[in-house]
Amino acid sequence: MKEFELIKQIKDIFPQKNIAIGIGDDTAAIKKENGYMLITVDTITTNTHYRKKWRKKAENLYFSLGWKLLAISISDIVSMGGVPELATVSFCLEKNFSKDDIFELSKGLAESAKHYNINIAGGDTVKGDCEVFSLTLIGYGNSLMLRNNAKPGDFIAVTGFCGNAAGGLHLLEKKALYYSEIEKTLIENFLFPSPDIPTGKLLLENGVKCCIDNSDGLLVSLSIIAEESDVAINIEKDKIPISKKLKKVFGEDSFNLAISGGEDYNLIFTFPEKAKEKFEKIDSVSIIGKVENGEGVYLDGKEITPSGFDHFGGNYDNL
Repeated sequence: MKEFELIKQIKDIFPQKNIAIGIGDDTAAIKKENGYMLITVDTITTNTHYRKKWRKKAENLYFSLGWKLLAISISDIVSMGGVPELATVSFCLEKNFSKDDIFELSKGLAESAKHYNINIAGGDTVKGDCEVFSLTLIGYGNSLMLRNNAKPGDFIAVTGFCGNAAGGLHLLEKKALYYSEIEKTLIENFLFPSPDIPTGKLLLENGVKCCIDNSDGLLVSLSIIAEESDVAINIEKDKIPISKKLKKVFGEDSFNLAISGGEDYNLIFTFPEKAKEKFEKIDSVSIIGKVENGEGVYLDGKEITPSGFDHFGGNYDNL
């Protein structure tokens, strides 16, 4: 069973009272007098999101885990056009945990919180059979961008580049201990995601109604928009933004990384034709296709099966 299938099956078990956006989205939204309170939670666990052996190649691994734990939740709130404000954390530590590792993780979390001006208000710490780090983030928004608001005739666009984080992950998984400067940059892209709060607000201010963050891979994210909005999405291969450094390191495989690799935490959004000229002028935005009547995701007019990471299905990309 896939992750999203499980979520759909358990969704109806829980009552949803006075919740504007509930189970099924990455961020819950509760209507308030002056807008919405936004709440999201993310979890990082060993051997699913990171491997301890990576410390041989990334001495700052646990610092990066602290940074990433907050950053990935920030991305959820940014994708709705919101502003994050307050977080609580939960640490499940192994019985023989390293105090130095946990201090490093805490320093990374603190650095991320300082960078994004977020308060860490408290949490819980327990012992268990494996490491699990979880964070709940609360923010606010005046209005919302939702994944079910794509309309036929809209254009589909993405901010930044696709595939850099996946490239970094593949490099960490390789046996090599030494990397070129370009390879080190890709690894940093994976270890230290940088959600862009101002860009999320900019999209919202310019009338964007549909947005999702690119955490599970471009094709998976597009398929979620297509299913939730009851539309088809057709993207063009030549318009997908792939960085020069990814192409230099991975060559032809860079395209598969761009469409199937996750954890870039950039934004994928749709907008009406009347706003095209406006978004064409923004350097960080690439218009990659259109929303059409129908269902599914298409690449240059041919239907393509989404691939990316699924917590219950593993990594099923094409590499």
